[in-house]
Amino acid sequence: MVILELFEQIEWANWKKLTDTEKAACLQQLLMYFIPPKIDITMIELVDFELYGIKCRTFELELDGELFVFIPKNSEAILGWDLGAEGLRPHELLDFDVNSLEQTTFKTTLTNEAMEPADQWLEPETRYDLQTLEGISNYINDHTTPLRKAEIPAMFVQKYALPAGTEFLGIVDTITGAFEGEAEKFTSYETEICAHLFPKLTEQESLTWTFPTTVLEENRFYLEFIADAECYFVYSHQTYTHRELKAALWKQGFDLLTEDQWEFAVGAGTRRLFRWGNELLLQNNESGRQIKEKMTGSNMFGLVVDTQRNRYELTQDPAISKLSCQERKKEHLIEQMLSLSTYYCSNHKILPEQLLAPETYLYRKSIKIDL
Repeated sequence: MVILELFEQIEWANWKKLTDTEKAACLQQLLMYFIPPKIDITMIELVDFELYGIKCRTFELELDGELFVFIPKNSEAILGWDLGAEGLRPHELLDFDVNSLEQTTFKTTLTNEAMEPADQWLEPETRYDLQTLEGISNYINDHTTPLRKAEIPAMFVQKYALPAGTEFLGIVDTITGAFEGEAEKFTSYETEICAHLFPKLTEQESLTWTFPTTVLEENRFYLEFIADAECYFVYSHQTYTHRELKAALWKQGFDLLTEDQWEFAVGAGTRRLFRWGNELLLQNNESGRQIKEKMTGSNMFGLVVDTQRNRYELTQDPAISKLSCQERKKEHLIEQMLSLSTYYCSNHKILPEQLLAPETYLYRKSIKIDL
């Protein structure tokens, strides 16, 4: 199979029509030509992914012990957003009970007289009338990337983003203390980790002690508590600036995604503000649980995107980060949820000598399939 023919077949429109045998043949060629020999390939599986009716049958594979997915190329991906609140549910955005709609009247604009006093004390970030669809639409358009067409190469992309400067080692059970993962690497940190997680406490201290949310020992290890599973994710850690992290990844044979590549990998170029659909209000019922499963589960390419809104995800450009770190509770639903949009623009910039804190930043490895 010649390279030009291979590039035609991995175009998403063509990839969807290939048989499993043809896809496997393409993958073998890609692995041969584009995966550095030093990267260990330990698992390959053909998997079906689907989100909001968009399906992709593609490969999930392990590269150096970490899960990656293959994302087909798209020569004319439409990215960005300029449609405001189109497609979203007005009753959710405006915070009213749909059952009482007929008895309720909602304002659509604010008068100049009503807005002038507010201008005296509101910061620029909050000068949107989020009580109207017009104001919400303006807020959305101003906080999302511009509408554009982009050429996206085929890519192997890491399924789960990692805390900045870390490599995943395994899991510690907080009940039994047992570790599962790369035991040899864990052994060198085990004594220190156990001192953090299972300290010797007096009877009085044990009444108030709780597991720490995170533990960082710079240039050694990093721990994150997973409350639902009563365990800790264990990572090795190395301090990096953005430039140093890119250089370290490059030596390993990997790269960070550009903003265009990130947006396509997360939303597949679909004309929706959010990858999972139009629902934003997460109620404590079966419907709310189903929406949350769509948000937190694999997308149409098999990627899992963080939804906690407490960290940025890095791109190649230190001036462009995706997702957001919300330090305070936002009042309006669109303010709370917009950072989870595929096209959200955070305006967060990383300084040249800034060290990337794993509590604040995530990164996702990739290998681009390009000539």
